[in-house]
Amino acid sequence: MKTVELQYLEHPNLALRFLELEAIVKFTYEGNLSLFAKEHEQLDQRSFHWRQSFNEAKQPDYIALNKSLNKGEIECLDGFYAALSKLNKPKVRGKALRDKKKRSAQDAYQREQLGDGFIDNPPLISAAKSAALGLADDNASEDQIASKALELASEHPCDNPLTDDQMKTLIKVISDQIAKHLKLERIEVKILDEGNKNLYFMYGKIKRKVAVGDTIELGMNSAVELCKCSKSSVAPILKKLEKLGFISCIQKGKQGRHTGRASLYRRVA
Repeated sequence: MKTVELQYLEHPNLALRFLELEAIVKFTYEGNLSLFAKEHEQLDQRSFHWRQSFNEAKQPDYIALNKSLNKGEIECLDGFYAALSKLNKPKVRGKALRDKKKRSAQDAYQREQLGDGFIDNPPLISAAKSAALGLADDNASEDQIASKALELASEHPCDNPLTDDQMKTLIKVISDQIAKHLKLERIEVKILDEGNKNLYFMYGKIKRKVAVGDTIELGMNSAVELCKCSKSSVAPILKKLEKLGFISCIQKGKQGRHTGRASLYRRVA
């Protein structure tokens, strides 16, 4: 009797259970459904409802994956799980979708406004924003900012060396980010006035971990690990930081190990 480990056995979507079972039969039992049914009678009985759910769903992406499996376009079980994982990835909806569209529009606007000065290198821009905090703490001069920009450009190279216009853009990104860090004083004073050590510690951790405009996953477990606080303290702390205008929730998490939907926050100040 062959060992069968179904990763989606308890998944709420029965159609995905069916697809996984099809792959198990194909790659573990060489397509012999009768042999599978003989060795795993209970699973075979349950699979009737899974198949029915798959047929009723009529989802084009489900059908396409099943066809790829049957045509031999997927060559192994690992390849199937990789495809199924992409299929099961939660779609961006609601506030997170609006935020994504807004960011895309901002990128398009920046590309149009900056012209030849636009830098199509997200890792470099992210590194520049992250470096701004240390420069703000050190009260960096214009020469120090320019020097840091050159250093970052060499550490995160584009396909071609940055032009003079692009270097000016990079320096401005760092300078603008420094200005945002210096505006934190108002928020920080209000947090200190709260007299809540956990609130201040969470604020400090987020400030150090992500740059303004970047996102951070702050589900229950992640937030507890970051702040070293109790689970009951997490929600009030995050709500307070939102109210103060330090962070903004762009996606509410959904409990369950199969959802893949985490709580996402954007640092806005």
